[in-house]
Formats: sequence, structure tokens, C-alpha cells
Amino acid sequence: MRDRSVIIGAGTQGQIYASYLLEAGIDIVGFIDDNPSLFGKKVVGVPVIGCYSDLFTSRFKENIQAVYCPIGDNHIRVEYLTELHKEGYKIPSFIHPSVSIGPDVTLGKAIYMLVGNIVMPHTTLGNYIMINQASTIAHHVIVEDGTFMSSGVNVGAGIRVCEKTYIGMGVTVMTGVKSLGKNCLLGAGSVIIKDVPENAVMVGNPGRVLKYQKNDYNVQCKP
Repeated sequence: MRDRSVIIGAGTQGQIYASYLLEAGIDIVGFIDDNPSLFGKKVVGVPVIGCYSDLFTSRFKENIQAVYCPIGDNHIRVEYLTELHKEGYKIPSFIHPSVSIGPDVTLGKAIYMLVGNIVMPHTTLGNYIMINQASTIAHHVIVEDGTFMSSGVNVGAGIRVCEKTYIGMGVTVMTGVKSLGKNCLLGAGSVIIKDVPENAVMVGNPGRVLKYQKNDYNVQCKP
């Protein structure tokens, strides 16, 4: 019997994943979304069946086995999936069949990868990672938990992408860079030629520090 699954977030990312998950034959019974105006409605043909707090109720636990959370905010995605896994839900990965993954790549849990990505050998992907389409990760790279990569990203060889890094569309990280610091953000189109500090927002070609983000996130998971 297939697991009855839900997708958290009925926005554009959730809609995209709904299309691919349904195409893959996964039993998606509904969206979970905290926008009350969506309750009882269908989004891309999938009903919105409740809000996040509902997932902690016995009614949902008895009828839902698996949760997907393709939310682009790294902090929310990690917190939600961590908490729901503790609650007993399965948190499967979804990797589109077009993705090319080297034979000895190490994969964590709850990894979401869309069309046309390439991951070269001797690379490690952690947990709760999202990678949009047509991105390339070279060999001997370590991608830590909760990272997001947008479309058309190119990450060179031997780089450590630290926890909750956010990499914008079309970013290139050159081989020779050693690390992208925890919770950093790389703006769209940036070319990164040196190590990125923790919490830094980098933009431009070559990439430069624009500012530093606050690291004071306090996501409330349970109702």
C-alpha cells in the first residue's frame, strides 16, 4: 500500500512538487497551508486539507503517513521536517529521475531535487536540502543540512557548503573556494571566488559582502 502523503505549502514551490510527485505515482492526499482562505479549496487539483498544527492531531496522524515540505525558507523547512519526523511521520526524499548522481554520492534524508541536476562522485549531501533545476555540484563537495540551491547554480570541486546556505539563481562558486559559511546568502548571478563568512550576504562579480544577516530565528513548530 502506498503511503498517504501531504505537501506543506500550497504556494508555487508546493505546486511544482505536487505535479512531479503525482507524476511519480505518489499518493498526495492534500496540501497543508496556514492560509485560512485556502482551506477546503483545490490548488492545481489538490485539496488544501488543513494547517500545520493539524499534523499534530490524532486524526491526521492516523490517516497521513508521509510529509513533503518543499518550502524555500531553510529555517522553516528544517524545523518542520525535524519536528514532524519526531512525531512519527515519514519524510521521504524526492529526486527527479532526470537527475544524474555519481555512484558513490552519499545522500541524507528529505532531499528535494528537480529536473536536470548533476551531482558528481565523492560528494555528500546532508538532510533537508532543496535543489531546483539545472544545477551542478562538482566532485568532493560537502553540502550540509538545510541548504537551498536555486536554478542554474554551479558549485566547484572540494567546497564545503555549510548549514542553511541559500544560493540564488545562476550563482557560480569557483573551485578553490573552501567554504560557504553557515546561514550565508549568495545573491542571484554572483561569482564567488573566495570563502564566504557565516551569515554574510554576498552579491556581484566577483562576490563581495553586502551585509550580514541576523541569526535570531525562532521558528515555532508545535501548536
